[in-house]
Amino acid sequence: MQIFYDIFLLSFLAFVLILLATVLINIFFIVPFVPSRKRVVNYIISLADLKQGEKVYDLGCGDGRFLIEAEKKNRISGTGFEIAPLPFILAYLNKWLNKSKIRILMKSFYKADISGADTIFCYLLPETMDKLAEKFRKECRKGTRIFSHTFSMKSMQPFKVWAADKKQKLPTVYLYQI
Repeated sequence: MQIFYDIFLLSFLAFVLILLATVLINIFFIVPFVPSRKRVVNYIISLADLKQGEKVYDLGCGDGRFLIEAEKKNRISGTGFEIAPLPFILAYLNKWLNKSKIRILMKSFYKADISGADTIFCYLLPETMDKLAEKFRKECRKGTRIFSHTFSMKSMQPFKVWAADKKQKLPTVYLYQI
């Protein structure tokens, strides 16, 4: 009986440490985990008109739902970057439950090589998007498309903007093209 108690206690402590680490990372790196509703994910995937085999990156992928849904619908090759421990664990669990082949990396997207992306998806705060603009210009090859859910980049001109639809509860979506 003691061994079960020890295992439970260690598991509980590990959970608390992961939760604490997630909170601290969110405080210091300003990366709140705000998952998109399925309707919004499907809407943006339809706007992106992804092609089979296309390399899609999700910066700050959260629980991986965007890439998993894009893989199901369009057979893309997906890579997600998530630095916060709890969403990263949720992404791996979601990937496993959906038998997905996407890659989830616990890595800062600032340090990631994004040059291989055909399409990049972002649902990040305005300050973060503005910091990423220079990275996009330097690393992305000509033709790379960047879809931003809700927030624009001040230093880049959008190629196309789909206005929010309050009736259907759909956000503004910005498309940038390198």
